[in-house]
Amino acid sequence: MSFFGDIFAGKSQQAAANYNAKIQERNAKIKDQEAKQIMSVHNEYSVPKFDKTVEQIQGKTRVAYLSSGATQSGTVLDALYEQQLELETDKDIMQYNAENARDTAENEAIQMRADAALSRWRGKVAKKASYYAAGQSLLSTAAMFS
Repeated sequence: MSFFGDIFAGKSQQAAANYNAKIQERNAKIKDQEAKQIMSVHNEYSVPKFDKTVEQIQGKTRVAYLSSGATQSGTVLDALYEQQLELETDKDIMQYNAENARDTAENEAIQMRADAALSRWRGKVAKKASYYAAGQSLLSTAAMFS
């Protein structure tokens, strides 16, 4: 009766592979949502907060220079310009990091979908192999009785 056991084993392996594929696809959807959330938080929270902080820093710097009696020319203007460049560079780095985190999450989702497809394929192969094993078992049993 190995024939029925082989068939049952193949169907069970395929069912397990399909179940694993569903889990992998669910996890891929979660990664897609995470990718969207990363950019949403960055654009709606991090960037406005950074911009507000930049305005505060620049305002305090201008007040400090002006209260010391310096005019906004020459070295003071150069210092303000350098500060602006540094702050813009920091903002660019924040943008890069957010985009990199988003891309990483999207790539993980793609990989999870590929793993799901591979799980399904392995399940189909296991099922087909079980039919061959069942056929071999049936032929072996028939040969014993001939």
